[in-house]
Amino acid sequence: MCEMYLLRKTMLGMVLVCCVACATPKGLPGDSIEASTGKRTGNPFEIRLTAKGAELKAVIEVSRKTTEKWVLHDMHLQPSRLELISSTGTVRKPYDSRMIKKFDTTPYCRLFWEVAPGKSLDFWSVRFQKSRDGYKGQWGPFHFDELPADDYRARVIWTSNRTQCFDENTGQTRKLLSWKGRVRSNQVFLHLR
Repeated sequence: MCEMYLLRKTMLGMVLVCCVACATPKGLPGDSIEASTGKRTGNPFEIRLTAKGAELKAVIEVSRKTTEKWVLHDMHLQPSRLELISSTGTVRKPYDSRMIKKFDTTPYCRLFWEVAPGKSLDFWSVRFQKSRDGYKGQWGPFHFDELPADDYRARVIWTSNRTQCFDENTGQTRKLLSWKGRVRSNQVFLHLR
C-alpha cells in the first residue's frame, strides 16, 4: 500500500515536471508594472519570446481585454532590452551603441504603431553568429560580442514611457492612447554551442 502511494506520488511529480518543461513559451500574463502606481496590473501587452538554436524572436501582442494601443518600439528612442544570463548566473551586459551615435530624439507620430486587441507586432529578432572569440549578435542598439559558448536564460524587457508624439503635418504635439509601464517576456533558453 505504501509502495503504491509513493509510486503514484512519484508519477505525479514526473508529470508536473514534464508539463513545465514542455510548456509552450507563452508570455507571463500580468508581468507588467504600471508607471503611475508602481504596481502589477492587468497586462495590456504580452511579449512572447521564442528560441530556435542560436536565434531569438520576440513579438508583442495587445490583450483582447483592452482597446487599441499605440506602441513605440524604436531602436533609438524606446528599444526593448535583451537580458542574457549564463549558466553560472552571470548577466551578460551588451554595448549600447546609442552612447556614441547622434540621432533625432523627437518622438514623431509616424514612429508609433497602432495595434488592435488580440493582434501582434514583430518586436525584434537576433541570430547569434560564431566569431573568433565566441558568439556575437545585435538586439536593436545593443551589441553582444565575445559571448562564450554556454546555455543562456534569455528574456526581453521593454519600458513604455511616451504618450505623446510630434505630428509633422500639423507641427503640433498630440496625445496618444499609449500605456506607460514595463513589460517582461517569458524566459527561454538560448543554446550557443
